[in-house]
This record gives sequence, structure tokens and C-alpha cells, in this order.
Amino acid sequence: MARTAKTESRAHPIPFTEYDLDNGMHVILAPAHHVPIVATNLWYHVGSKDDPPARTGFAHLFEHMMFQGSKNIAKAEHFKYVLAAGGSLNATTNVDRTNYFETLPSTELATALWLESDRLLALDVTHENFENQRAVVKEERRQRYDNRPYGTVWENIADKLWPTSGYHWTTIGSMDHLDQATVQDAQAFHAEFYKPNNCSLALAGDFEEAEARRLIDRYFAPIPKGTPVTRAPQNVTQTPGEVRFTLEDAVKLPAVYIAFQGGSTLSREEYILDLLAGALATGHSSRLYSELIYRRKMARDVNAMNWGLEKTGVFHIEAKVRPERSLEEVEDALWNEIEKVRAQPLGAMELEKIKNRAEMNVIASLAELGSRADRLQQGWCYKGNSSQCMEEVGIYRSISAEEIQSLAIRHLDRSHCVVGHVVPK
Repeated sequence: MARTAKTESRAHPIPFTEYDLDNGMHVILAPAHHVPIVATNLWYHVGSKDDPPARTGFAHLFEHMMFQGSKNIAKAEHFKYVLAAGGSLNATTNVDRTNYFETLPSTELATALWLESDRLLALDVTHENFENQRAVVKEERRQRYDNRPYGTVWENIADKLWPTSGYHWTTIGSMDHLDQATVQDAQAFHAEFYKPNNCSLALAGDFEEAEARRLIDRYFAPIPKGTPVTRAPQNVTQTPGEVRFTLEDAVKLPAVYIAFQGGSTLSREEYILDLLAGALATGHSSRLYSELIYRRKMARDVNAMNWGLEKTGVFHIEAKVRPERSLEEVEDALWNEIEKVRAQPLGAMELEKIKNRAEMNVIASLAELGSRADRLQQGWCYKGNSSQCMEEVGIYRSISAEEIQSLAIRHLDRSHCVVGHVVPK
């Protein structure tokens, strides 16, 4: 199956071709010859929401395991090959997917494809490698969550916002679950999710399509297709009332957090709520910044974030409280600003400002080759539409102030939210 798209928009016209290998791997080719580099990007459609409930943290653990060597590549040599060729590489895990990416000189495309195909086909999931990376992940949890100011706030929010689904634990997982895991558990997880029919490959940069296809056929086509992935259903239910928690933490400033369920990724709701988050807290002229920091001098920092997930989403507001003010009065001020956007549509100038910023962010995300490959992957993985990223400027431009107000009424509902207070120890 082959499809070709040459979608034009104000965002950036990006020619690309996509097709499927017989083993189920989806391929996206986006040539661009302005610089002699190529970005290789693989997505595995597995994230922390797919972790077994008694083995949380496995998706992230495998991000680490994938660098521990394979049939033809010794432990840590993946890094050596890429860096020696003048390239860069990394990997990330979130709740819905895991990605692996390299950026290399164009002449080294075969190196990147060989490295990725070898660890897909023959990853070395041994007891030694498993124990080593389990220790690394546990230390990462200590540094990024347990011993970091405000580090466990999101863990508490997620647990209360989605208590009946795989979204209620964090990507890093539970220390107890990591302790209890066995190498057999890891091998079973790898067999379930790391196969070509649960993977997509995107190339962006300086390559000839015919040569890229030849290399992809050479390195990936022989990998056997796996059985269909079995996923646990995600039972995302509405937050039962106003759920509150208080944390004591080693912090200097108290903080208030308010979180609501939002729209799923790449849905129109997500784009609408993006603009609402921008109006509330993007830039010094935004509503929360103007009111809580400049005018009333109640907070040292404010933020609003909208994050669409595959099966749900989160709209999240936070404020760091000045020492002379109370958590309660800052929370009241946040609710007051929330009620304003529920009661009245945004003004024309305010709406135009946040649309301009959203358009700038879309264009910036498509300019760099690695980010471009990732955006093409995002559209394919979640909507089966690789050109979604090139349609986003038009989507943002089409949103009305009334739509934003309507979703503020629907989602920013005090009877369905999570409120957290962090107090210094």
C-alpha cells in the first residue's frame, strides 16, 4: 500500500510518501535537501499506560534496555557508532508511545537503519542487562521524582484524575514494581510490544527515496511480523467531584495545582484548549500572569498547560505562592480567573495573539528535521493521518472565541477536578 501527500498550508508544505511493509511496519519518507543530514525516527506504539498494572514503569525501562546491545552490537555501542559518525541520538517514553531517534550525516543513513533494525530483531534481554537498567531507572526515579522539589505532584494528580485507567500511574513507575519485576516479565513485555507491526519509521532529510526504500527493505522487511498487540482497555471515567490532596515537600514556596480532564491528542478539543491555556498563562500579558503576579502580587510563578493523550487529556493550572500570601487566597484567585473565561468569550485581540503564537509553534516544530519526523509520526500513530501537523495552522485559525468559552464551561468544571496544595516541610 502506498500513499503520497503534498499538502500545502501556511504552516509548511512538506512533501512525503508513506507505505507499509509486508510485516506491518509503517514507513514515512520526507526528503529535504537543504542540509546534508537525515533524521531517523522510530515510534513503538507502547507507553506507560500499557504497563502491566503490577509492573508499572516497564515501557520506560525498555527505553533503557534498547541501548543494552543486540545480536551484532555490544552494550552501549549504539551510542559509539552514532557519535563516531558525527551524529546525535536519544529516546523518550510517554504515556502513549516510545520513540528512538538519530540525526546523522546523509552518508550514514544505512548505519542508522542497521542499528535500529538489529535491536528490533534481536535485543539482548538478559538477566545482567535487566538488573543493570533496573538500577539505573530506580536512580532516575530518585533524582526526578522522590528527591526533586514538587517532584511527586504529578504522580498524585494522575492517580486522582484517572483512577480507573493506565493513565493513573506515571511513566517512571513504582519502585516496588521495579523491585518485584523479573527478567521473564521483561522478555514477555518485549515480545508483546516490540515488533514491526507495532512500529512506524519516519525519515526526514537529505536522502533519495529510491535508495531509502532499498535500505529499508534490506534491514526491516525480513523481520517477521508479530501477532497483533493485545492492549488492556482504558477505562477513563469522569473525575468524581472535587478531589483534593495536600503534600508536604522540601520546597521554599507553597504551590497550588488545579487539574481537569481535557481533550484527546490531535482532537479539535485539544487545539481549542491549547488556545485557552495560552490565554491564561502564556507570556507576561496573559491573564494569570497579569492578575496574580503583576496586579495582586500573590504568586511568584504561574503556568497553564494542555496535554492531549491518546484516550483522554489534561488541562492543568499551577501557581507558586509568595511567602506572605496564603494558598487559599491564591487558589481563590485562580478559580476567579477560570470563572471569567467560562462566563465571557475572549476578546478579538487576545484571541488573535494566542493564535499567532500557536501558529509560530507549529511552524517551529516543522522546521527542524528531527521534530518534523516526530510530528509526522504523531499524526500517523494517533489518527492514521501523517499530514495532521500540516493542517494544524488552519485548525487553530478556524477556532472561535465561543468554542473556547464552550469548552471552558465543559472541562474547567469545579465539580470534576483535582486540586493539590504543596506546603513546605
